Amino acid sequence: MSPSRLVRPAAVAVFLVAAMLACVTRSDSNRYRLAGSGDHWDVAGEDRVFDDLRPRYESFFDVVLDPNTTRMPDVLGVRGDLERTPVDHRNYDALNAVAIAYFETNFRAEGDRGTLQYLSLSQNAAMLLAVPWRAYSQTGDAGLREAILDFFEDAGGGEKLRSAATAPRLARIVASLAKKEDDPVRRARIQAIARKLGSEEPTGSE
Repeated sequence: MSPSRLVRPAAVAVFLVAAMLACVTRSDSNRYRLAGSGDHWDVAGEDRVFDDLRPRYESFFDVVLDPNTTRMPDVLGVRGDLERTPVDHRNYDALNAVAIAYFETNFRAEGDRGTLQYLSLSQNAAMLLAVPWRAYSQTGDAGLREAILDFFEDAGGGEKLRSAATAPRLARIVASLAKKEDDPVRRARIQAIARKLGSEEPTGSE
């Protein structure tokens, strides 16, 4: 089974310190935080996204990071936070947690192509994508909608390891959001992202 791309910090204290530091700049985290993070999905520059979110969604990440299981993590908590109103930092925390889980699950799935593990993990990845897809129609908040689109654009852009292979699937998911969007500017962005992802050619590279 493919190894994880996430390294679990050894001490709980690391998480507590990261969480406290994050509170100081919480307004800066009200966004999709993994854009421009290269092939990683734990940090973005000096922003230790995973360390920040792990304490809040510990049981969720425990399942995602378990190399001995293909079990789908319970998404009720992250889905509830992502869809909550009024929108605050918890919505964005949930979006970023789902993004990390998706990238990790997709990485493992693509590494196990041709096996039963691949079937289970790729289905889990698709179900994780459904969380922000559903949230897009549940929220009318422009900032959160833009952040969800940032995630989808990043997820299919091929920058994250093994993500290019699933770009066609993402293109269809993103295209379906156009029917949920009344704003012409955002609808045009959706269509542009879908066209770009639909033209991505899987490389199979790591």
